[in-house]
Amino acid sequence: MHCRRSLLLAATVALIACAVLLTGSPLQATYPGKNGRIAFVSNLSGTYQLYTINPDGSDMRQITNLPPTGNSLWTPDYSPDGRQIVFSHDMTGALEMYVINADGTGLTQITHDGLADFFARWSPDGQRFVFLSVSLKNGAGVITTMRTDGSDRVVLTDDIPYDSIQPEYTPDGKQIVFTSQAGGLVSALWIMDADGSHKRRLTDPRLEAGGPALSPDGKRLAFYTSQDTPKPTDVWVMNVDGSGLQRLLPDALYPNFSPDGTKLVFAKVTLASGP
Repeated sequence: MHCRRSLLLAATVALIACAVLLTGSPLQATYPGKNGRIAFVSNLSGTYQLYTINPDGSDMRQITNLPPTGNSLWTPDYSPDGRQIVFSHDMTGALEMYVINADGTGLTQITHDGLADFFARWSPDGQRFVFLSVSLKNGAGVITTMRTDGSDRVVLTDDIPYDSIQPEYTPDGKQIVFTSQAGGLVSALWIMDADGSHKRRLTDPRLEAGGPALSPDGKRLAFYTSQDTPKPTDVWVMNVDGSGLQRLLPDALYPNFSPDGTKLVFAKVTLASGP
């Protein structure tokens, strides 16, 4: 189990760092309402930095000018009002969470635990974050929530013997979808109440599902398959209860819905051509 837990986190980093064309971490658009700018991480300037861009590819702006890092796992997410972006960075030597205004001002460090906090997502009311935190007990990945000022930290998932990662609130804020290895699986999508109760698996183990993203109306769930494996990753969609499975895109990962729910933004996987 320890080997599988390590593979899940390591494979997530490797997929993002090595297999994604242009971006270094999942793309996020403003939410909900009108389609807004997309936040992404790239090393276009020679170091990984946070950028925003219009959905049509115009007006790309560099938002950060942070110390060089080999880490591309920033996992940025816009606040519900589109005014701020939360992301993670290792400038202190640990992967901590930060918030910055969408224009690049007001950088603020939110966590200070010296471990790893990432995959942060805002609650729909903008009052809390849900994110992955590394357990102080044994290094497992656990789903955690806290207020956006860093207070009232609450762990929602068990820290042994598996990882739980990639959380996201449902649009009504009442539930959280996430990825987990619970039950000894390679990876599957789960849903639970926002307080951590009533956990339920949504996907068949054979899909090895990861990277859940909810539609703005909360009715559909996009995700990719073959997480934590060397197999090709494809983007699928289904109803939030697990029914209505449909394969959409080959060789793709990290889908996210546009704020109006009519489009998907995703990362395209490119295969290595040789040494």
